[in-house]
Amino acid sequence: MAELLGALDPGVGEGSESVVISAVAGLGGVGKTALALSVAHAARERGWFAGGALFVDLRGYDEVPVTADQAVLALLRALGVADTDLPPTADEQYACYRAELSSREPVLILLDNASDPAQIAPLLPGEGVGHRVLVTSREVQDSLPVRQFGVTGLTPDASRELVDRSLRRYDPGDRRVAEEPEAVRQLGALCGHLPLALLIVSALLRRRRQRPVSTLVGELQAASDRVRALSARGVDQYGKELSLRPVFDVMYARLEPELARVFRLLGQAPGDSIGIGPAANLTGLVPEQLEPLLEELTAVSLLTAVPGDRRWRMHDLVRLYARIVADEPGVRDEAAEGRKRLLGYYSQVALSAKAYIDRRPDQAPLPLFDDREHALQWFDDERTGLLAATQWTDTEDQEQLQAAMWLALTLESYLKQLRAFDDWGITATAACEAARKAGHARGEALAHSCLGSALHFLERFTDSEAAHRRALHLYASLGEREGLAMTWNNLGLTLSALGRHDDTIDAYNQSMRIYAELGMRRQAAITRQNLGGVLAVSGRLDESYDALKEALVTLVELGDKDGESAAQIRLGITLRALGRHAEAVTAFTRGLGLCAELGNWHGRAKAWRDLGLTWAELGLHSQALVAFTRARDWWVSLGASEDLALEEGNIAALREAARQNAQP
Repeated sequence: MAELLGALDPGVGEGSESVVISAVAGLGGVGKTALALSVAHAARERGWFAGGALFVDLRGYDEVPVTADQAVLALLRALGVADTDLPPTADEQYACYRAELSSREPVLILLDNASDPAQIAPLLPGEGVGHRVLVTSREVQDSLPVRQFGVTGLTPDASRELVDRSLRRYDPGDRRVAEEPEAVRQLGALCGHLPLALLIVSALLRRRRQRPVSTLVGELQAASDRVRALSARGVDQYGKELSLRPVFDVMYARLEPELARVFRLLGQAPGDSIGIGPAANLTGLVPEQLEPLLEELTAVSLLTAVPGDRRWRMHDLVRLYARIVADEPGVRDEAAEGRKRLLGYYSQVALSAKAYIDRRPDQAPLPLFDDREHALQWFDDERTGLLAATQWTDTEDQEQLQAAMWLALTLESYLKQLRAFDDWGITATAACEAARKAGHARGEALAHSCLGSALHFLERFTDSEAAHRRALHLYASLGEREGLAMTWNNLGLTLSALGRHDDTIDAYNQSMRIYAELGMRRQAAITRQNLGGVLAVSGRLDESYDALKEALVTLVELGDKDGESAAQIRLGITLRALGRHAEAVTAFTRGLGLCAELGNWHGRAKAWRDLGLTWAELGLHSQALVAFTRARDWWVSLGASEDLALEEGNIAALREAARQNAQP
């Protein structure tokens, strides 16, 4: 409202003598007409446009739009020209129209629902004093000298207010919005916060006065075609049909064949936005061919460009519609092929990014990244799409199932680095399902091992053990010894969390034995440091020290800094328990430096905590307070509330001890 009024103000802009044209574009049903009329009334209330305000609905998206020749006759009549005084030809009528405007004080002309510049251009004023033109359309008017505005959906709060106002205007006693806030929130999301959809559900709720909002939410969630389900009897206050599907049908029908194909394929895109690379693979076009088509879809409001990036968004309801039309006979296969192309692209790029995250860039299949940070940024940018693509398991297509499975498994390093354990659990579960449906035994074994690790970090230890034991069974049946060794090690971590230390030690010994037989020194060393940790917890400190020292020697020799940092911190814990505090400080300090070098901020916070505990035991309270404070600051930045509470407790205990020592 404020921006449009600023553009319409006759006293500002390009001068009081100029004619300024503004255009409002947006998706059908987004409320362009309502906005434009509200702005027009507000302008008149401010005393602007003493010459009057003219309105014409060009019905640009009806089966038979209003032509400029038809519109000019209506405008002339509104300007007071009698039918008997109308010139006989169209050219003379336009000349008469402009002459009428040139002799008037500023006039506001609202051309609503235009679909073609040919409807608009003949109706623009010629000369005049401060005339303003406001155009609404589903398409940007870039061929005309206009100031363009874009309108998107409402905010969740505004959606709630719209529904509440619609219900209480009909019945002031209707309190369903206040009584069912969660259902109303879900209803707004199901409507994509699109005003037309919200008006439709409001009409449905008014008709169903005695039924709760949650009932309608359930119906929309269960609908096979939610776009078609968003329909109510009657018309709105502007005489427009309360039905969403026809609005989208008209927009789709106007697309050229290649543009329609790209639109259908983009509807398959997972996530809330898509970049040029994934979009090119999904559509089978090179970026140079695709980008003009994306810009065209943006111009007709079927896409929204993300500012400052080569990414595009599609409204939730438009995406649903695109998927519906993509499932029609004759075009169904292209969507399936597009999904497989995108999965292949995601898998290859994710493998390359994973190699950098794992600090093994030489193993990247494609030379796409400059460094580890670049790889992490790609994962961050594509995260929602990658996660959603792993859920494409509702198919019998073996190629797609296996591609979804491998993509889900590839994401493990990234999600673990991000500590996104919920997402890790979801993708691992999808990998298990895809592998099972594809009959891929090795993939199923790996997926269950991955799921077991995710469940461990989610602290669902019993479920974690079950998943690992399923993986052990599958690897044993396949004779996959490396998989067995990996899973025994991971199972050991879970058994340790369950407090079953003897079983844990047995699991680690099983893992180390197989790794040693396979000559896999790095993996054996990592398992040995895990063994050192559980030996310490079991009170077998000398054995723990020996195991950790042996693991550390191997990891340093192999240049594995991730493993070395973990081994140093575990060694420090054992040394502190042995009463060798000075050596423990050295180990923690080395681990702290490695964590900083590697960008392992959780490890760094834990190392500061362990240093603080060691200094506190040495009676060095000032150093301990510094260490606990730094650990606390890291937990704050990492959003780790439980660790933060523990650190606050350490600081409070340290201060209380200092206070007690200070008393005579």
